[in-house]
Amino acid sequence: MKTGNTPQPVIIGCGFLGRHLAKLLLSQQQSPSCVVQSQSSYDQLINQQLDSVIYDLDHLDNESVTFALAGRQVYYFAPPSNTDDKDHRIDNFLMLCKTNSPSKIVYISTSGVYGDCQGSWVTEETPLAPISTRAKRRVYAEKALLDYCAQRDSDYIILRVGGIYGPNRLPIKRLKNITVICPEQAPHSNRIHVADLASVCYSAMTNNIQNEVINVADGHSTSMTDYYYKIADFAGLPRPTCVPMSQAQEKLSAGMLSFINESRRLSTEKMNKLLDVEIKFPTLELGLEDCFKNQL
Repeated sequence: MKTGNTPQPVIIGCGFLGRHLAKLLLSQQQSPSCVVQSQSSYDQLINQQLDSVIYDLDHLDNESVTFALAGRQVYYFAPPSNTDDKDHRIDNFLMLCKTNSPSKIVYISTSGVYGDCQGSWVTEETPLAPISTRAKRRVYAEKALLDYCAQRDSDYIILRVGGIYGPNRLPIKRLKNITVICPEQAPHSNRIHVADLASVCYSAMTNNIQNEVINVADGHSTSMTDYYYKIADFAGLPRPTCVPMSQAQEKLSAGMLSFINESRRLSTEKMNKLLDVEIKFPTLELGLEDCFKNQL
């Protein structure tokens, strides 16, 4: 617990995950500064009485910076810019850090950096082989962060996270328009409840560990089909239509195809060993039960 004159943490990109983390930080007597990109996000955080700042990471402007980074713990959750295979937002963020170096950075990456592993178990030592453009941006961002921290002798933790779900973030309204791969052929995928991920982020920052890359998931790999089926069951709605893998290209949306073209199971052994955190929702059933109980 940090109080007194200790610099309070900063959350860069305080969206769905950031709001859950902010709530956790407040329970630990920490008052985070939340940096967001849009007026609507700013208004939402102000309504929750969170200290918030608007800053456009797409356009570096040192003159408009109204938040300090020097000596502070920074949680970097901002998604990459949607331009090319690079992440220009993290480039701009790290430029700001050069004159205001944080004490430690926790960066949220994605398990997508491993690409298609054909259902194999994936550890942090598995070679990176990103397929999607969004995963390539994350690989770029990871390298940029590693280079910066090596040059500045700064601390970091990179969290490679599976799919994030939570209350008010379930695709209930889209269920009737979704087509999935039939269960017996559905590829492996990984998930974590947003509340558990917030706890992991907090532990990664406050535990006495640094300069590590850690896989993050609930430890019980299922499939995208299982995910949608269970949501439908909890909601009392018909399950989505399923098709065999042979019909995927003609029947599935481009977004769904990008996910079913990759299959892997994340090993969370390192997370469990290094981070002092208890996963409250280790299975999809437990996580969805919480989601539906807390839906607004």
